[in-house]
Amino acid sequence: MSMPLYSHPHLELREHIEQVEQGLDALQQWHSKPVRDSVAGWLPKLARFHDLGKASAAFQTYIQDPLHFEGDPREKAHTPLSLLLTLCLSEAERWEALEALALAAVVRGHHGSLPTFPERKIGAVSCSDHDLDNFAGGETARVLKKLLLTLNVPELEKETGLPLTELDWGSIRQEPGRFVQRMRRYLDDALIAALQKLGEGEAVLFRLKTQLLFSLLLEADKALLAVAEPKNYLKREARRWEPQWVERCLGKPQDTLTNRLRRRMREEAVGTMEHHSGDRIFSLTAPTGCGKTLLAATWALSMQEQARKMGENPPKIIVVLPLLSVIDQTVKEYAKLLSAGGIERDGHWLLTSHSLADRRYAEGLEAGEERFFVDTWRSELIITTYDQFLMSLLEPKARYQMRFHHLCDALIVMDEVQSLPCQLWQPLDRVLKGLVSLGSTKLLLMSATLPAFVSGQTPLVTDYASYFSAFSRYELQLHLEEVLSLDVFCDQMQEELPGWLGEGKRVLITLNTRASARKVWQALCEGWGEAEEETPLFFISADVTPKDRLATVERIKEGKPCIVVSTQSIEAGVDIDMDMVIRDFAPLDSLIQVAGRCNREGLKPRGVVRVVDIVNENDKRYSSMIYDPVHLQVTRELLLGLETVVEEDVLPYTEHYFLELSKRKNSGGEHLQRFLCWQEGVPVRELLRGKEKAQFTFLVLEQDPSLQGEMDAARRVADRWERREAWRALASRIAMISINVLARPGFHPRQIADEYVNDLWLLRSGYYSRRCGLTVEGETRIF
Repeated sequence: MSMPLYSHPHLELREHIEQVEQGLDALQQWHSKPVRDSVAGWLPKLARFHDLGKASAAFQTYIQDPLHFEGDPREKAHTPLSLLLTLCLSEAERWEALEALALAAVVRGHHGSLPTFPERKIGAVSCSDHDLDNFAGGETARVLKKLLLTLNVPELEKETGLPLTELDWGSIRQEPGRFVQRMRRYLDDALIAALQKLGEGEAVLFRLKTQLLFSLLLEADKALLAVAEPKNYLKREARRWEPQWVERCLGKPQDTLTNRLRRRMREEAVGTMEHHSGDRIFSLTAPTGCGKTLLAATWALSMQEQARKMGENPPKIIVVLPLLSVIDQTVKEYAKLLSAGGIERDGHWLLTSHSLADRRYAEGLEAGEERFFVDTWRSELIITTYDQFLMSLLEPKARYQMRFHHLCDALIVMDEVQSLPCQLWQPLDRVLKGLVSLGSTKLLLMSATLPAFVSGQTPLVTDYASYFSAFSRYELQLHLEEVLSLDVFCDQMQEELPGWLGEGKRVLITLNTRASARKVWQALCEGWGEAEEETPLFFISADVTPKDRLATVERIKEGKPCIVVSTQSIEAGVDIDMDMVIRDFAPLDSLIQVAGRCNREGLKPRGVVRVVDIVNENDKRYSSMIYDPVHLQVTRELLLGLETVVEEDVLPYTEHYFLELSKRKNSGGEHLQRFLCWQEGVPVRELLRGKEKAQFTFLVLEQDPSLQGEMDAARRVADRWERREAWRALASRIAMISINVLARPGFHPRQIADEYVNDLWLLRSGYYSRRCGLTVEGETRIF
């Protein structure tokens, strides 16, 4: 009597397949009929095919006692064999080529990454470890030929219900090498060839449909293993956000010009929602300070309500933002909505997903279950970063793709879209259009300076130009006819300081680098004396921990007189209101964003945003150290010969700016093609911020005294997966007290810190100040 095949130490393969089928059925409850229909014919096959390779003798030996397996680790790997058997059955049963390709790719990648297709298909000769067809050569092929001889085919057929014994196993086992090569030719000549015949739109949809399949399997494969009570997982209990909560939060604001414009904009936007409820892509171009956050909430909750009225599942809401400081502010706004509805916030209602998120979900859940719900975005409303959103949309790694299916039926608010680099414009235009056609997804793109990188939008506010021309809160004063040395600029700031202090001003000075910001801050400190008791001097840069930066922003938002010296991290979306802004030269969209912090509420006479052009001791502009030269050049051309630009006239300049960028900049056509051809591409983080440079991470442990003990405990966890989870649980606390410093010649972190683990350094006492950040030998400086 043959022994049953096992999938996990405590679970037979047949039982695991049943669990995956239950998980897939449960996940479909969250989705619209179009999404369910798009994969309905594929999911049953996927559940039975994904673990076929576990029938090998090596895997069955391994799974009985994983910790003491002494065989070749390559022989216990089951996904290459699962892929090979999937190809064999799809060929024998004459599956449609694209269906076979999608299932083969998902089966192969479900323990790591959605596979790429070999670059030789476009004329190159390289072969990546992630390529789908790398099973046909080298060590992988040798192992597969050996495993084919040990496969328990009758028992595997019994466990899966697949017609495996009908295959010609005599020929396969007599010449396994020839069989492997035949499957390679079938993959290349039939399946990949079918992909290459697709047009661009078809290729986008096929790629996204495969990612949907991949995502559903990834979550279902772990679901019933991760949750203690399957009933908590298998049934969706949608939490209902109510549109009227927004009105309760708005209340009856003071009758000012700004609030009247906000109210008019809201009324126009609500009318657009009612008359264009069937549209899929919306945009909102509006001046800063117009209440875009709550207007976006109104859009999302109204669209949810329309879905309910039509008998559809209410789509979940995903809010995407560029900066952690903006996320903190936005989370508070949505938490207020819950409070207005009398709801106690937990992960079922609202979840944050970013490096500083605390990974808590709800009371009463076991640790593994809580982690699983956080990782899979099991919430009605998710607030996340562009990094996390774009990795879920574009990156092939399983840890990100597990969330992808939630994007297929969602209301996605993309705020501050001007922050997206030009090389993502083409990929996002095509991919987002494909996404909204796949299920019931709708998009809202928002900014005060909106680049038209996704065409065919429905503006929530059609005559948005009238709102820009109605505001007269600031004027840009352009001092670009000559450059200033940093020393001269510091002298000017010292001269103006007494006037600011005497008038009780709120002044923001924004520089382009940590070094220049720190030097200006030091210059102001010299003339401060006793004044800080009444008018604080704040410093915000990456030399200050996120914990202190967020606390400082909250103090600035109190509205009291203060002077703030910062880098550009403060300019986008941070809701502060300053009397005056001084800004080192930058691209136009950055200048407009920081201008939005000046006289934000419009309650004072027109404020001044002074733009200067600062150079270092070698006459190199600080702006050129940070920003793309094309963005800077276009800005200079637009502002050439101008001395002032008032807020009412800003919009035409920004529209011309983005038009010129679309002509001159690489908009990412090659990245789109690599995505469509399933070739290994540039990582999302690199597309967003450029190549990572070598850096050191310092922890200011005095800001979280108990953290080191918990890190020590995480290091001692024996099981590597549990150890990884222990570190992930601490990740947000670590990030909150971290300072990252680029590696520079002549500096070694041992000068100021003690080495720990995972590239972390423990900063010694005396080298950090809450007031000025990282310090060395009593002198504040940047490395």
